[in-house]
Amino acid sequence: MSLVNKLLKVGFACWFAVAQVMLGMSAAYAQGGVIDVEPPLIEHEIVSAVEAGIRQSFFATVVDDNELDSVSLFYRFAKDPTYSNVLMKRVSYSSTYIAHVPTDATSDRNIEYYIQARDKAGNRTVRGYAFNPLVREITVKEAAATPPLVVPVKEEPKRNIVRTAAYVTVGIVVLGLVANSLASSSGGGGSTTPACADGACPVTIIVGQP
Repeated sequence: MSLVNKLLKVGFACWFAVAQVMLGMSAAYAQGGVIDVEPPLIEHEIVSAVEAGIRQSFFATVVDDNELDSVSLFYRFAKDPTYSNVLMKRVSYSSTYIAHVPTDATSDRNIEYYIQARDKAGNRTVRGYAFNPLVREITVKEAAATPPLVVPVKEEPKRNIVRTAAYVTVGIVVLGLVANSLASSSGGGGSTTPACADGACPVTIIVGQP
């Protein structure tokens, strides 16, 4: 093989290698001519204690210098060994993402979680970590105390003293009138009946209870 042919082969191999490098660089620079090495940014506010038995909502504001691929919520209840993964949904056309987690009304186990965002270039960032998660405290609402059962006591009706005294007074007056009438009758006739000895007749008055 002549020297010229060797030089041509070496030149072609070098050109091919350079072409492959250029093709790879053009793919890397497809996004505005700059390689995307910046991960997304996550803003998330930790919520204080919340009541059990309702659906818990988790919000996060996520932005990226190019294009996001996904935003995910990883959560577990206290003492659970593994995390569950929920894809957070974008709220309208904003930068806010949301996910929901149901809770049991009788359980006060806290929710441990972290949020992960990934862009199209594969860059990833997290808010919280699997080994050191964020915590949302869950509280169980105390049941209202049942008031004691009150049984009404029926009171005995009180006697009306005034009415009783009035009945007694009327009875005495009637007794006097009857006695006088009998005495007058006895005096006019000049005789007394055996039942009314010495001009006195027994009279029985029954005063009923008011």
